[in-house]
Amino acid sequence: MRRGFLILLLVFVLVTFSSAERILQIWAMGEEAKNLNVMAERFMKENPGVKVEIQAIPWSAAYDKILTGIAGMQLPDLAQMGTTWMAPFGAMGVFEELSSYIRDSFISKDIFFEGSWQTVELNGGVYGIPWYVDVRVMFYRTDVLKEVGYDHAPQTWEELYDAAKKLAARGENMYAVSLLYTGVFGNEFMPFVWQAGGRIFDERGKVRVTDPEFVEAIEYYARFFWEELAPIGGGNLFQDFASGAVPIFFSGPWMVSMIDQQTPEIKGKWSVALMPKKKTRTSFVGGSNWVIFNTSKNKDLAWKFIEFMTKPENQLKWYKIVASLPAVKSVWEYPELANNPIMKVLGEQLRDAKSPPNIPQWEEIANAISRRVEEVIYKRRTPQKAAEMLKKDIEKIVR
Repeated sequence: MRRGFLILLLVFVLVTFSSAERILQIWAMGEEAKNLNVMAERFMKENPGVKVEIQAIPWSAAYDKILTGIAGMQLPDLAQMGTTWMAPFGAMGVFEELSSYIRDSFISKDIFFEGSWQTVELNGGVYGIPWYVDVRVMFYRTDVLKEVGYDHAPQTWEELYDAAKKLAARGENMYAVSLLYTGVFGNEFMPFVWQAGGRIFDERGKVRVTDPEFVEAIEYYARFFWEELAPIGGGNLFQDFASGAVPIFFSGPWMVSMIDQQTPEIKGKWSVALMPKKKTRTSFVGGSNWVIFNTSKNKDLAWKFIEFMTKPENQLKWYKIVASLPAVKSVWEYPELANNPIMKVLGEQLRDAKSPPNIPQWEEIANAISRRVEEVIYKRRTPQKAAEMLKKDIEKIVR
């Protein structure tokens, strides 16, 4: 009887322990989802009795997956959220407002890059926490630029245009810079608007795309196509960069490893630089944030995981795992980033970077911007007329 009682007691203890285990459900995308288990293991080791379940979702399916989850009230506790998705999903009222959590935490607005923090602020509240960031910079062939008299990357709009004319003059099928000219390229075009001092809305919400600064950005961008300084048509960016046919382009940190992998023959012959200056050098900031769904029954645990992932030592660990740029500013002082010339440029650019307007209609607005700028590139409208049409487009979208 004693043995039977002990067995029953053991079973009871095991069942009780098992039922006491807390499960934190996380949805994540892309390479982050494939590698997040490394950090989850560390978190579980620090928090006995917690099990982290990660569901990996392809980026291509993620938007619809979240929509379906909202409709069916089948959402995780915590999710990775692309910065440009914050507003459309936030407008559905599914995110937990985090001000009360921040109040008693080491997490604050000041520890992040300003442009990154802008992506989590919605309607006067805080609905996410930056996880990692990306930013656009100039990639350029140092050797090819030297051939046309530039021992440095073009620093200003004037220098970029001057260098472009000299690079295009090298011969047939030689260009200077790769710029997007069709499809949705609003995020790629907007840095030129910000650099010129332009904006889409003013503080009162009035549409300002007909301001001289915005029109100037359209004309400057289109001029590279008008004068055949940027190619229109097919081509392979890596091949063109490696051959020197297109020795300048603008992109994000993911291109660093891709260039090394796909064009090892130009190692040591390329570098990165800050965006060219007009009034500023402002670039586009993107990346991903953490959000807690307000349907979660484990909000305290979800916040604890966010704090864990925000600690500088864990931000650095994550950078080492997948090379995602840390959202926490202090991490950029670690030798792994501070002593890396390319990372140093990216870190400096992050201090002058903006996010698009954090409103649900941004994707529609980006489409409209791309369409109107494309019309100018193909000389179907003047920059001024395109801006006037764009103003009507945006007013209709946000009405």
